[in-house]
Amino acid sequence: MRGQRSRRPVRAGQSTPLRQAWGAGLSWDFRRGKRLYGRFTRFGPSGVVRVRHLRLIPPVVVELGDLVGLIYRSDKGQPGRPRAYIHLMQDPPRLVSNVEGTQLYIVGGSYCVTGRGIEG
Repeated sequence: MRGQRSRRPVRAGQSTPLRQAWGAGLSWDFRRGKRLYGRFTRFGPSGVVRVRHLRLIPPVVVELGDLVGLIYRSDKGQPGRPRAYIHLMQDPPRLVSNVEGTQLYIVGGSYCVTGRGIEG
């Protein structure tokens, strides 16, 4: 798939160069991510995947418009049985892309990921 970064599973307790370099800070993020995943899906993660990607939005982006809604597929609440969810944004963030048109970003808006789903 175009634009997809390499992924490598990371098992609990497994030491990786990334985990070693960031130490407790990264472990804290893993715990927070695991907790949010559990609240959102209502079950724990089957594993953790490290994804290499740029973590900063480019200084110049192309505004595409308001992101008035999202459609996504998740097996939240039903492990192994994904279904589609539609969420309309109350305060729409902006949808922008990099200047190459190969990466999308969501900017602004007022939404949260909670145990009830995407709110806002």
